[in-house]
Amino acid sequence: MLFTILWAVLALIVGSVFVIIWWRIADQWADEEHKRFKDRPDDGPAPTVVKRADIER
Repeated sequence: MLFTILWAVLALIVGSVFVIIWWRIADQWADEEHKRFKDRPDDGPAPTVVKRADIER
């Protein structure tokens, strides 16, 4: 019984450390991607679509 509890605690500790390290690496990667693909500045108002009034449907 003690052996099982020891392995469970060890798995929780090792798993937690692995997840924290994985999150840090993934967060650094995401920050780099955000720097690479920044939002483009707004070029002004959206284009206006003008339809001809003399066309019959």
